[in-house]
Amino acid sequence: MSHKRKLTSEKKAELYQSVVPIAEEFRSRFLNKDAPIEDTFETLERLGYFIVRFPAHNDLSGFYIKKGEYNCIFVNSSHSLGRQYYSAWHECYHAYTGDIGGISLFGDMKHSEMEQRAEYFASCILMPEDLVRKYIRQNGLSNLKYIKYEHLIIMQNYFRVSFSALITRLIKLYPRYKNDLSNRYNLGRPENAQKLLKKIHAVGGDESLVLPTNKFSVSQRFYELLHNNLKDDRISTDKAQSVLELLESMKQKYES
Repeated sequence: MSHKRKLTSEKKAELYQSVVPIAEEFRSRFLNKDAPIEDTFETLERLGYFIVRFPAHNDLSGFYIKKGEYNCIFVNSSHSLGRQYYSAWHECYHAYTGDIGGISLFGDMKHSEMEQRAEYFASCILMPEDLVRKYIRQNGLSNLKYIKYEHLIIMQNYFRVSFSALITRLIKLYPRYKNDLSNRYNLGRPENAQKLLKKIHAVGGDESLVLPTNKFSVSQRFYELLHNNLKDDRISTDKAQSVLELLESMKQKYES
């Protein structure tokens, strides 16, 4: 049996460097470069993407499809909200660049150059280097060797990401603190969820970022736009019906 080879550190570095300008261009064109993204789903919908969230097995991150005139991003809602935001931007990468494969599985990310690029894109969108370094500087956190958990949680809330995603990003930007930050990474693991929630409550943080939503969700705006486009003959009845049938079949599957 053949085994997929993991991406080397050198290859990951090469992929990261190739994605940074793409993410910077996207933020410059469509986002406020000087502020974090408060609500990823609302932002993506404003940009013309449509978000469908549904609970699935843990290895599934999400997937992107173009259905009729619509760019649809599907996200696994059994993950924490912070990870859902990350997964949405991961799929946005596929839509924006045309670098498209199948569904995004966590197991593939260690081996797939395309999936690794999408992960880096999400990281750079949610936690752009200049904004992270500005936050670190303004909050007097330059010595990450001794950074406290409460400071990390407050930073996590600021960037609206999962705890694990924040630690991974900090290690990428501040590699000399890799060992110290890696020790803190464990708090974001599922088995330590209650410990993390306790620390979040202690600083008045947003616990929703680390909890799954486990719901099937399609924004009302999606249905309104679909109806308006059909009414104004911008899409055909068949195309509109195919979208509705797809969503209804998924809803029945995950709510039954």
